[in-house]
Amino acid sequence: MSLTRRHVLASLAAGGAGALTGTGSAALLGDTETGRHSLTTGLVDLRVEYWLVDGPGAVGGIDPADPDGVVDGPRIDVPVETLDDDEPRGSMLVRFALPQPDGGANNPASLWLRTACPEPDPLAEFLELRLSSATADGTVDTTIAAGSLRDVTEQVRAGVRLDPATATDENGCLTDETFLLVEYDLGLYVGDGTTSLPLYVAATQCRNADPATNPFGPIDEEDCPPGYVCDCCWAIGKVEIDDGGFDVGRTYEFTEGVVGYGIRVTDTDGDDAVAFELVATDGGVAPPLCEVRVKGGRNEAVYGREPDTYGTTTDSLDGNTDGLVSTPANRSNGDGYGISYVLVKVCAPETGWDCPDDLVRSAASGGGPGRGR
Repeated sequence: MSLTRRHVLASLAAGGAGALTGTGSAALLGDTETGRHSLTTGLVDLRVEYWLVDGPGAVGGIDPADPDGVVDGPRIDVPVETLDDDEPRGSMLVRFALPQPDGGANNPASLWLRTACPEPDPLAEFLELRLSSATADGTVDTTIAAGSLRDVTEQVRAGVRLDPATATDENGCLTDETFLLVEYDLGLYVGDGTTSLPLYVAATQCRNADPATNPFGPIDEEDCPPGYVCDCCWAIGKVEIDDGGFDVGRTYEFTEGVVGYGIRVTDTDGDDAVAFELVATDGGVAPPLCEVRVKGGRNEAVYGREPDTYGTTTDSLDGNTDGLVSTPANRSNGDGYGISYVLVKVCAPETGWDCPDDLVRSAASGGGPGRGR
């Protein structure tokens, strides 16, 4: 069974970046913490343009002479429209270029990137994001950061130096132009939401300065606050297993339920107990577990999540033993039955008054969406 999302309205509140005269920095994809980002001296002018490559709002093709947008101020709205079930993903190519003065070349510059924490919201946990150095046609060269929106923010918000493979001098400084590809995907998000990614860029002169010096000021030591909610306990998949049990280290895709997700087995105890991590098989973001049901014999053992705990591994569940979740015990001898299936439920936000419809049901289930714990 494949996933059909309902009520998915995940608009990216997007700002832009552009021609920078005297300031040397700009905000991309939102501008919520501009005042907190102090910059050192030695900044140089930088021109920033973008193309919507695919997804909502994209017109198709990349014309180097005709960008979709150029910014002459601190913020504009990049027309990234609503992500939904028909268009759940998209990408944007950004060009950073040093203005070339008449009759000469600009001084080489060290290019830096930084983010700020998004508002704590479920969409910031589910929205999959990848930032990559790219070529002029949008081909990925090197991945800079990947994960959920909040994961990427944590990886980049202290400031990272971009290391373009082309148009650099012997010190890795930019001499002409380089490109950044921003890719975004709704993943398993179901609900309504709006979020933003404040993304800042700064170019500092390389001559008479250390190009490895971070131009951004210090950040708060605390991590970005999480935005998980567990209004709904949503059954998304089931792994049925033959006699013999699970193999440690193997990833089992769901045999029923949403495609592209499964469990990676981390431990077993015979054929009646298993420890695992919920994973996206394409390397994307997996939501936190709400409940796991382990069937053996005629019955299931039910493991709900620990209060105020959000995790993708079974050691986050109430009643686990060193991460292991087991089948019910055989009343006649006290031993566990061999596992016949594992059913996985995840935390999901409520949309209006509704929870998403379960994609799988247990053998003993009467139906209906589960409620959050």
